Amino acid sequence: MTPASPPRLLQEQAGRIRWLTINRPDKHNAFAPGLIAELQDALDRADADADVAALVVTGAGSKSFVAGNDVQALAGMDSVAAYRDMLAGQRLMQRLHEFAKPTIAMVNGYALGGGFELALACDFIVASATAKFGFPEITLNTMPGWGGTQLAVKKMGLAHAKEMVLTGRHYRVEECREFGFITRVVPLEQLRNETLAFAESLVRHHPFALEMAKRAVNRAAELPLSAGLDFEAAGYALNFGTPHARESFRKFLDK
Repeated sequence: MTPASPPRLLQEQAGRIRWLTINRPDKHNAFAPGLIAELQDALDRADADADVAALVVTGAGSKSFVAGNDVQALAGMDSVAAYRDMLAGQRLMQRLHEFAKPTIAMVNGYALGGGFELALACDFIVASATAKFGFPEITLNTMPGWGGTQLAVKKMGLAHAKEMVLTGRHYRVEECREFGFITRVVPLEQLRNETLAFAESLVRHHPFALEMAKRAVNRAAELPLSAGLDFEAAGYALNFGTPHARESFRKFLDK
């Protein structure tokens, strides 16, 4: 009897934090056909679970976060299949970018191509000192297609995004920190504990207040200032009338 293959996506609950681990260390945690759907399902479950207040995405092992898309599978696609694959990847990244709860990419090694896009789609990146980031697609005479060109500009600005997309090289975490998209860098052996501590610092706050604040910040990168201010005011008012906000004001005034 053939032994069952290990799951490609591990899910773990630690307190109010849901951990999603891409579990293909022998393939540098590269995406495989069907893994996008598994991640979408995991996001839906985490979104609907009231016990989940924040999400951490990472890769198994210590060498790679996610090394990218499955190149062998891509090489066998025609233009229509490649287009469908890019749309599926973009839907996943947009789902993660707009996820109602705070999301953290715990980057323990190489985050390349689709893996880099996955990290950029999260709200925060906590990286080990050994992490490396890059868009190697141009070296195969192609380009990022899961939202990388768009997310990179939003997270690091036009000049740095062009540099990373058009050179195709791997960037050390120290360089990336200067580009502005890294939240914090910690030694590899402290990565999980530091990521957990950061996640716990977020989930002390009420989930609806976090959601409204995150939505407002996301809109700031997309809307004209006047429309963004309107969105912010509406979100503020909506949260302001909730029992959790009223109780917090009362406790503050009682002091």
